Amino acid sequence: MKNSIKTKTIVKVLLCVIWLSIIFYNGTRQGEVSQKSSEEVIKVASMVMKVPKVTIDKPNIQFSNLNYYVRKNAHFFQYFIFGIFLCAAIKNFNLYKTSKIFLVLFLMLFFPVMDEFIQKFVPGRTSNIIDIIIDFSGGTLAMILTNISYKLSSKFKKKKEVLSLK
Repeated sequence: MKNSIKTKTIVKVLLCVIWLSIIFYNGTRQGEVSQKSSEEVIKVASMVMKVPKVTIDKPNIQFSNLNYYVRKNAHFFQYFIFGIFLCAAIKNFNLYKTSKIFLVLFLMLFFPVMDEFIQKFVPGRTSNIIDIIIDFSGGTLAMILTNISYKLSSKFKKKKEVLSLK
């Protein structure tokens, strides 16, 4: 049983490392390459949602604005997923609850700061404090939702146990 828990913890930590590697990979791609990826996401999304190209090219909807929002949502989403993985991994650590919360919050701020710092040195990229705030918000929301999920699932487990004892 103990080996199983250890293995699960290692897998969860590895998921964090892999996802963080993806985030840092995306952050170190040159500006032009990154912009093209965002444009492709917009094209695919508009095809999936059956939004005609004419709608995207309307005078009041500029492609650069749409691209900006796609990129900011990507920041939020990447760190939201990382936050879920991080909370799952840290949940198994033998720490006080407040220590776990502060550790998650610290890491959810540390990694975006590092990512933006590295981006300063990537051609065509800039470092932006707004991106750090968006990243941190994604991770924090993930932490809150994960915590609520754990509490609800433990309540249902307790109810199920009580009902099975009767």
